[in-house]
Amino acid sequence: MKYTEDQIKTIAENALNAACLSIQNELGQTDGGIAGIYFSGIREDAILSILSGYIHTEINFAKPKE
Repeated sequence: MKYTEDQIKTIAENALNAACLSIQNELGQTDGGIAGIYFSGIREDAILSILSGYIHTEINFAKPKE
């Protein structure tokens, strides 16, 4: 399957959100406001770039579906 850059960006954003939620759940944090502040601007851009690169790698090495 081919993915658009918008789809890859969405997958990366979902991964970042899932990571933050996992941390918040472990700490008993019920407000996501700190994550929204911490992961904004250059930090968000950097992490989404790293995750997008990883997603591209997974796509490139994925076995074709039969």
